[in-house]
Amino acid sequence: MVSRIAVGFDFDHTLGIDNKLERTVALELLAKHAAANRISYNVSEAEVAVDEMLKAARASDRSIDSFVAGFFEQFAPNTTVLDAASGYRDAVVQAAPDHVRALPGALDALAALDALGVPYALLTNGWSPLQEEKARLIRFRGPVFVSERIGGRKPSRAAFTMLTKYFELPFKKIWYVGDDPEIDCAGARQLGMTAVWFDWEQHRYPDGAAPPSHVIHSLDELPPLVRAARDAS
Repeated sequence: MVSRIAVGFDFDHTLGIDNKLERTVALELLAKHAAANRISYNVSEAEVAVDEMLKAARASDRSIDSFVAGFFEQFAPNTTVLDAASGYRDAVVQAAPDHVRALPGALDALAALDALGVPYALLTNGWSPLQEEKARLIRFRGPVFVSERIGGRKPSRAAFTMLTKYFELPFKKIWYVGDDPEIDCAGARQLGMTAVWFDWEQHRYPDGAAPPSHVIHSLDELPPLVRAARDAS
């Protein structure tokens, strides 16, 4: 039976978590760079600043490298700061196996979709090759579309269009599952997709945002909903 619907997933806080991987590596590299150049800095201020830096990077189309270089320059300026920051991506990917974990029920939910014959893909904001590595570490077997690589960030139409092209289905036949009410759910819903809000962290859905089609609190709730929709299509 050929499925007439397909499912797109967010990654972070939907299928997996990375336990502050990027933050940890940025602070470790800063400490090494500062020590190598005998530069002292306020560690507490750096811990606050790294969170602000990563938040800004995740909301921007600029390369993560430029944000990390600026962070290093703020706390440990030196002529080698760009060389030190250039190793950030490799260091993060190398440390990923110690940090990335699948969320409870993620692998079982994907296996259930496999059994239903429902195709799925990952569409996530972030940078490459980190997001691809996260998917590999949790044994995600579908395609992985990362904003930096595809040139479009959720909630833009350009990002979600990657799913219509891959699945060869219109928006109305695609489900999208994510934890962010605005970037994932409202973004998908406004394009006519079936938006599933994965509310496992008990956040408040923003007033005025396009409401999700479904709300689930654990990933094992997803396959029955998909099966019912597939059977009705």
